[in-house]
Amino acid sequence: MQINQKLVEKFFSGQCTAAEARLVSKYLADENNREIYLNSEEWEHFEPVEKVDEKISDRIYVNVLDHIHNKRETRRIRFRYLAYAASIVLIATVGLVAYKLGNNRVANPSYVASNRSKPVTRVETFITNTSAVKRTYTLPDGTIVELYPKSEVSYFPFDQGKRDVNLIGQALFRVHKDKTKPFTVFANNLATTALGTVFKITAFKKGLYTKVRLIEGKVVVKPQNKLLSAGVETVYLLPGKVFIVNMQTYAASVKPFNVVAPKQLETLDPGKAIVTEAAIVFDNEPLSGVFNALETKLNIKINFTPSELIKLEFKGQYEFGRDDIDAFLKMIGSLNNLTVDKTDVGYTIKKIK
Repeated sequence: MQINQKLVEKFFSGQCTAAEARLVSKYLADENNREIYLNSEEWEHFEPVEKVDEKISDRIYVNVLDHIHNKRETRRIRFRYLAYAASIVLIATVGLVAYKLGNNRVANPSYVASNRSKPVTRVETFITNTSAVKRTYTLPDGTIVELYPKSEVSYFPFDQGKRDVNLIGQALFRVHKDKTKPFTVFANNLATTALGTVFKITAFKKGLYTKVRLIEGKVVVKPQNKLLSAGVETVYLLPGKVFIVNMQTYAASVKPFNVVAPKQLETLDPGKAIVTEAAIVFDNEPLSGVFNALETKLNIKINFTPSELIKLEFKGQYEFGRDDIDAFLKMIGSLNNLTVDKTDVGYTIKKIK
């Protein structure tokens, strides 16, 4: 009997015969086959309970998206009998399948885990773009993600000294700067790590090429699993370079690309401070103008005395989602002999006397 998409969907919906269930169970016991429907952590920690976690059901939906061609704008499809299916897989793996031929249901699946202590649950978050246009999201650390159609990012809480994100599809990341927690995107057996930068990854499951395009900053791209075994080497990218891997031949290369200038949305000060999609850009802007611009765009309050800032200017940019306003103001203060105090309503900036 051949394993195909229709049979696997039949398995998840609880409609297999005993023979079919055993065959699909054996097929899904292989991690390389199983990862299409559940990632390793979901599989390892899944408990056969009555109601499946909606995050796992979302994961299944995204990974069969290309097969079922569902065009509707939705982020939720529930497989009511997933607990049944996962129970079969779990039990069959250890040779304890108890299957009723009469009604094709597992007998008392909950006993398997009844005497086992449950691990601490860390809930994975999924962001899925099933629309036809690019959408922008902000992660808990402030990182901005521009997620392209038919794409998904997922992550566990950033509470263990790292920020790991899984990607299926295409996304641009404007990484919030945090030297204590590296930001890593895992996609198609590549791990792209940055401390604070802007990069774009294209990694569709059926795509011929996986690409990591560095726009700003620096990243390291490390091969994993199949790519590592195929001899693909770690690459340190520079801005304006794209790392390309052929997913059939595993041939890898680094090539240049043209960096598109950011689109100017508005001008805060003619010829000086401008706003783009990614940042407020200052070109020798008087500090009073810098603080006024930050107040306007970030909706914060900055108290200062204009006479103390005469002849003080700043050239640089505040990057949305990447720069921390506390650190940014302190940096400006240290460069210009100013104190920066945080208050209940904002910030107070004074000249050091």
